[in-house]
Amino acid sequence: MALEEKREKRPPVTPMMIEEEAALRNGSRGLPPGPWAEAAGPRPRTTERHIAVHKRLVLGFAVSILALLAVTMIAVLLSVRFEECGAAADGPPRAGGNGSLSGAARQPPGAEQPPGQSEEEARGGEAAEEEEEEEEEWQRRRELPPWARPRLPRHLRPLHYNLMLSAFMENFTFSGEVNVQLEVRNASRYIVLHAHRMHIEAVRVAEDKLAGGVRVARTFFYPQTQVFVVVLNRSLEVQRSYNLKIIYNALIENELLGFFRSSYVLHGERRFLGVTQFSPTHARKAFPCFDEPIYKATFKISIRHQATYLSLSNMPVETSVFEEDGWVTDHFSQTPLMSTYYLAWAVCNFTYRETVTKSGVVVRLYARPDAIRRGSGDYALNITRRLIEFYEDYFKVPYSLPKLDLLAVPKHPYAAMENWGLSVFVEQRILLDPSISSILYLLDVTMVIVHELCHQWFGDLVTPVWWEDVWLKEGFAHYFEFVGTDYLYPGWNMEKQRFLTDVLHEVMLLDGLASSHPVSQEVQQASDIDRVFDWIAYKKGAALIRMLANFMGHSVFQMGLQDYLTIHKYGNAARNDLWNTLSKALKRVGKSVNIQEVMDQWTLQMGYPVITILGNETTDNIIVISQERFVYDSDAKPKDPARGDNSYLWQIPLTIAVGNTSHISSEAIIWVSNKSEHHRIPALEEASWLLGNINQTGYFRVNYDIRNWRLLINQLTRNHEVLSVSNRAGLIDDAFNLARAGYLPQNIPLEIMRYLSEEKDFLPWHAASRALYPLDKLLDRTENYNIFNEYILRQVASMYLKLGWPTNNLNKSLVQASYQHEELRREVIMLACSFGNKHCHQQAATLISDWISSNRNRIPLNVRDIVYCTGVSLMDEDVWEFIWMKFHSTTAVSEKKILLEALTCSDDRNLLNRLLNLSLNSEVVLDQDAIDVIIHVARNPHGRDLAWKFFREKWKILNARYGEALFMNSKLVSGVTEFLNTEGELRELKNFIKSYEGGAAVSFSRAVETVEANVRWQRLYKEELFQWLRKSLTQ
Repeated sequence: MALEEKREKRPPVTPMMIEEEAALRNGSRGLPPGPWAEAAGPRPRTTERHIAVHKRLVLGFAVSILALLAVTMIAVLLSVRFEECGAAADGPPRAGGNGSLSGAARQPPGAEQPPGQSEEEARGGEAAEEEEEEEEEWQRRRELPPWARPRLPRHLRPLHYNLMLSAFMENFTFSGEVNVQLEVRNASRYIVLHAHRMHIEAVRVAEDKLAGGVRVARTFFYPQTQVFVVVLNRSLEVQRSYNLKIIYNALIENELLGFFRSSYVLHGERRFLGVTQFSPTHARKAFPCFDEPIYKATFKISIRHQATYLSLSNMPVETSVFEEDGWVTDHFSQTPLMSTYYLAWAVCNFTYRETVTKSGVVVRLYARPDAIRRGSGDYALNITRRLIEFYEDYFKVPYSLPKLDLLAVPKHPYAAMENWGLSVFVEQRILLDPSISSILYLLDVTMVIVHELCHQWFGDLVTPVWWEDVWLKEGFAHYFEFVGTDYLYPGWNMEKQRFLTDVLHEVMLLDGLASSHPVSQEVQQASDIDRVFDWIAYKKGAALIRMLANFMGHSVFQMGLQDYLTIHKYGNAARNDLWNTLSKALKRVGKSVNIQEVMDQWTLQMGYPVITILGNETTDNIIVISQERFVYDSDAKPKDPARGDNSYLWQIPLTIAVGNTSHISSEAIIWVSNKSEHHRIPALEEASWLLGNINQTGYFRVNYDIRNWRLLINQLTRNHEVLSVSNRAGLIDDAFNLARAGYLPQNIPLEIMRYLSEEKDFLPWHAASRALYPLDKLLDRTENYNIFNEYILRQVASMYLKLGWPTNNLNKSLVQASYQHEELRREVIMLACSFGNKHCHQQAATLISDWISSNRNRIPLNVRDIVYCTGVSLMDEDVWEFIWMKFHSTTAVSEKKILLEALTCSDDRNLLNRLLNLSLNSEVVLDQDAIDVIIHVARNPHGRDLAWKFFREKWKILNARYGEALFMNSKLVSGVTEFLNTEGELRELKNFIKSYEGGAAVSFSRAVETVEANVRWQRLYKEELFQWLRKSLTQ
């Protein structure tokens, strides 16, 4: 159902109703007696007086005229009043604005709405004339007026917000009163702040601590920049403090942003809750504010709600005031200095469990009562306590608030949001039932929690100055996902190993496109902000931080971070602040590296280099090292036509080692800063091989001459353990991607794969599986696909037989001692079933049949998703219906997720079409899960064209639902198009882009380049690959 359709059905107020009422009303709003009612009356008018003057009393006439003038002047001087405004939230700028929203948001639910009232036309006309005159004045100055600029004007600074809210959960409206203490930096008669999709009822401006007000000339919304403008009769004075008071009301939206509602079913009853999501620019939907990160202020929040609910916010409740009519007002403690985007509140009827850290921080997890009762939040609660203690020790900066609440909600646009003191998680990323959750699910929950807790320091305590450096918080949080998980599970080697496949290899796929962008990118206006929240900011940011930590040394890097947080706590920082602090940390240990000079090349340039190392055949021990920008499609048009790929240059910390059949040397570091350089490498013998980018700590790929590749392949075949696990995984990923981009022959990566039959470590298998996936999708609809399929099955067969299937482990601990072994077994089973191993298929079918016949699920936890998907793919429609029934009946969020994904594995196109259509029903599939359904159908070769057709037909609905949510539209566009690979599909994509309406222009540009690269690969390399495969299979 489209967003607009949803709004039309919302009782009792809709935006259209608000606009219509505001346009029809005039004059007073029926407010109770008091100062706010003064603004509702008409302007005082000077009345005409008829004075009868006798011809002989000229002097008396003159005296009378003078008296009249004096009285009029006094009346004008004394006519100080409050100015009230009423404008539709997204309507055009209106003069004066005395319209009103329905009283539903200000009264208890179910109360009658007051009748509409008229606005004084004469006054509106006067204000309109004034507005036209001002617009002309700004045009004469050749300046944009302050409300039309992409950033808020800098003449005011908010110091403190006092925000009082009343939430009416029965009709999903709320009312608010915000008092903002303002400091004047530069004189101005304009107050410009953000406000969007709300109805302003009244405005007052008064000088702080002094009686009387500052007269308001008029107010209006300016929708283009989502601001509300208060025009004063005189300028505010510099270095004085003023109070801005605004009364407003709005809807608790049925969306995913601002102050929105969600629901769940308990004991057959649907229950509702309200929760906020303000990042990056949606606080303005919940209260008028200065909604930019630089405007840090303190906040004092009060929330009035029905006593059947509880309210939460960033700080603990200070006092609660109970009313006789069943309502209660919670007054929260004042916050430290903070930005608007991580302010938060919630109104719900959840229950909680609690723990306390060593330093006395109270940690609570709030969730549905049945989830709390089952203990589904206990794991998250316990690791949160440990992680707060870890971060306090690592950063040497205490957690800054007295409490941290974790809130598990059924519906949320993202995995989680790091609101300071009130972090919000979608249920499937925080609730965990040990009896039915896999290791993979536990790992996912763990890393999301680690990420959000890191934000309590990087993001909340120290906030980026502006969104161009969003990677300063997201990159650090993503990097520490692996560092923090290593603290909890030291044997898992997350930072040294899993980081490669889950972050480095993944983001290099994206950053290898010509349409990529720098990790720090210019943000001019609100519409630019959403696009900076992508995997470049998160994953490339994390990869660059990891590279930095490795060439600095981890202990020096940690010391620099401690200084950075201490210096900038409760404030804002930019990337140069970080570079300067880290450079100083290096100096303290006797090293002199200009971090800014090095890192600006990595953060301000898009893409990454490929280093090519060539042996010099004429001179012993001399190698040639060159760098160029890596791109998958050399024919793709560069994003910046004025700058070709040849102009890119990086300062590269290249680590290098020499090895032979039994030994590898210690690594050395070479700083490569030119296009091509010659370097002498000691002990480089004829039979020795070179290896660059040791353990893939650098953010670049490494290519070699064919002779060196042959030596490395030989080494892997004879004794792969001479190379570290990380180096083996790095070689596999580099080889596959260099071949895909045309830097290497297509057979090299497939030859490297042959050694995997002896590989006993998880990471190289995981790297191979991830690298094979896009190649598989390029080939899975070709007539010779069975040749590729057979080759992969041969490489997997022996390890599949060695490892076998896991036993049912329902009674065992969720976190098994042999994590690496279990993950390896899972990876091999997944490859075997995906490529059609007969035994794997039989085993999956047997397990599904046993579940159906016994109604007892004995499928091992760690392979349930594989078995479900394989069973749905192989077996008849009854199995699909069985999985569909289980999806509806289960209350365990981890199980619900994999059951839904399994339904997308069917070979039956009718079932896939049915599922696609059901995905847009929010009562059946949660909004945030619908995207995953569409993407998984697109990954199924039997459903790829169905998902692509569905996407195009439903684009308006999808864009309306997800257009404002970070990641969601870009994730959807990428997921549906990334494996299109025919000329016809490319034409369809380009034609659709020409005709579509709505955003996601950057995502579509990237999609076109990806599909063009796929088509190019089919044209240039497909036959080369199949020829080699045929030859290999006959040997």
